[in-house]
Amino acid sequence: MADDPLGDALAAIVAEGGDGAPLRVCHAGVAELPIDGAAITMMTGLDRQEPICASDEVAGRIDELQFTLGEGPCLEAFASGHPVLIPDLQESVDRRWPVFSLHAQRTAARGLYVLPLQLGAIKVGVMDLYSLAPGDLPLKVLTNALRMADAAMWTLLDRRGEHQTGQPAHEAEATYGLTDLPLHRAEIHQATGVILAQAGVSAEQALAMLRAYAFANERPIDEVARDVVARRLRFAGGTS
Repeated sequence: MADDPLGDALAAIVAEGGDGAPLRVCHAGVAELPIDGAAITMMTGLDRQEPICASDEVAGRIDELQFTLGEGPCLEAFASGHPVLIPDLQESVDRRWPVFSLHAQRTAARGLYVLPLQLGAIKVGVMDLYSLAPGDLPLKVLTNALRMADAAMWTLLDRRGEHQTGQPAHEAEATYGLTDLPLHRAEIHQATGVILAQAGVSAEQALAMLRAYAFANERPIDEVARDVVARRLRFAGGTS
């Protein structure tokens, strides 16, 4: 039987489970495939995203940009159920998500490959892979990336099941720049409610205002959300 270090690693990760399993999937892929970073995001809708882990700062930044801006390949991959493969971010500005493209070009990433995480009609989230060198993913690499996505999907289903049943979660492993993630996104939804009340706008408009403020001030959206919840930042009448 041929050696399959990636398959062996992914099988062991899924079998072990735990809150740290998604990050271990990312690290396994980076170790065995010609990619330089990976991030996994749980999603229940285009405006309901929970960054779970990122293997490094670049992967985390790409993930955060898409949530902050409300556009990007991860949203398309989730909505369509198909991979979105970008051989070279630096080549041109993608008209489908122009603002994301401009900001992604400021990162070190060149190739960006986004895979949906789903089981039949059940959509769980997306996995972003990036490379420092531009280029298409060879078929064998894409096949192995899809195996990563399958493993990531099972770890998220396991994670979601643990939290929904109230069973104690395993101690989460450290991720790059993303810690206490359930609270991280809960604060954003709480901040959206605060802005809704302050400015008298809809929930969608409140989230758009939060995103716009974070973007205009070049601040992480979760940091702005904490200021809103703590009443250090107020919004009124569509302005801050």
